[in-house]
Amino acid sequence: MRKSGKVYAAFIIILFLPRSLFSEHNISIPVLNIDGKDYVSLHALSAGTASDASLDLVTQRGKLFRGTHVTVFQPGMTILLVDGRLSRSPYPVRRREGEILLPEKAAREIILSFFPGRTCTRTRNSLECALPPEKNGRQADESGVPVRTTPDRHNDRIAFIILDPGHGGRDPGAIGKGGVQEKGITLSVTRKLEKLMRANFKGIRVVLTRSSDTFLELGRRTEIANSHLKNGENGIFVSVHVNASVSPRISGYETYFLSQNPSNEEARATSALENNVVILEEKKPGSGRDDAEHMEAMMLTTQIQKESSMLAETMQAELARLLTDHKARGVRKADFFVLRGSLMPAILVEIGFITNSAERASLQKDAYQDRVAEALYHGVAAFLKKYNSGSKNK
Repeated sequence: MRKSGKVYAAFIIILFLPRSLFSEHNISIPVLNIDGKDYVSLHALSAGTASDASLDLVTQRGKLFRGTHVTVFQPGMTILLVDGRLSRSPYPVRRREGEILLPEKAAREIILSFFPGRTCTRTRNSLECALPPEKNGRQADESGVPVRTTPDRHNDRIAFIILDPGHGGRDPGAIGKGGVQEKGITLSVTRKLEKLMRANFKGIRVVLTRSSDTFLELGRRTEIANSHLKNGENGIFVSVHVNASVSPRISGYETYFLSQNPSNEEARATSALENNVVILEEKKPGSGRDDAEHMEAMMLTTQIQKESSMLAETMQAELARLLTDHKARGVRKADFFVLRGSLMPAILVEIGFITNSAERASLQKDAYQDRVAEALYHGVAAFLKKYNSGSKNK
C-alpha cells in the first residue's frame, strides 16, 4: 500500500543542528572509542560541517546533506552512499542511547567529499581536516598511514558470491504444462552451481539465499547479500529464474541487470512477472515502494551499473557459448524488485521458458541442468577475471 505524503513525513525527523562548531578553514570532529572501535557522532559531524541530518524512523534510513552533497546511511550497515559513491567501513553504523554513530573512516570520507581539497589528519581524540592540502594531495596521519584528500571508489576484491534461486515455498513462480514449477528448477540448478563454485573458487564464500523449498521476500534476498559486505571486500549477486510467456513459441535464455528504463516492452513484462511475488509478502511498516524510497533503495551508482552490466555481458556470452541448442536472447535491463538495493554487481538470469515445450523438457532433465549450471559458473568465472584485472590496474 502506498503511503500518503503526509503520513510518511510524520515519521521523518529532520535535525537542524547548531553550526557554531563549523570553521571554513579547519574542521575538527571529536572521535569516540566505543568497544575498541572509533566512531564519530552524527550530531558532531553535522555541527562541525554545517550540514543538516534526517532520520526516517520507519525505514531507519538517514541522510546527511549540505548543499548538493548527500550521504545516505542506515544503522547496522557497513555501507554508506556518499555523493553517489559507495563507502565501505570495517564495522557498521550503530545507534547507542538514541545517538547515531558513524565509523570514523566513513566520517572522514564524508568530510573529504563534502569539502574537496582538504587533508584529514587523525589526532588522538579528533579528526582534523584543513586547507591547504599537502603536496601530491596526500599526507600521513599520526600513525604514518597516508590519508586520501579525496575519496575514491573501491574496487575491492570479490570475496563472496550470493546465489539466489528464484521463488520458493508458497510462491511457485511460473508454472508450465503438467504443473512444472519454476521454484523447483531454480533451486536444483542453483545447488549444482553452488557445488561447482565451492569446488573451484578457492577463498571465495558461496552463499545461497535459500537452500530448500522456503518462501523468501524479495527485499530479504538483497539484505542477505549486503550483510556479507565488509571493508575491502565486494561480492556479486546472481538470481536464477525461469521465464514464461503467453506464446508457447517464445524461447531462449537472457540476462538482466537493474534499470528503471527497461530495454523494451518484453523486458518490462518479464520484470512485472517476476515482481508479482510482492502480493504474497507480508506488509510491514516501511515496506511501501513509493518513488522516493524506490530511488534510495536502488542506489544506482554509476560504478554498480557498470559492474552489473559487465557481469550480465560476460554471463550471457558464456551461456551463448555453451548452450547452443537453445536461443540466446541477449542482455537486457529492467526494474526487478529482487535487484533493488543491491550494493554490489547484480544480475537476474532467465535460463529458459517454462511455457515452451522444448525448453521445459530440457529444464527438467538433470543433464541439461548440469550444463546450465556449468554455463553460469563460467559466466561468473569470466567476470571475476575481468574484475580482478581491472582491480590490479587501479
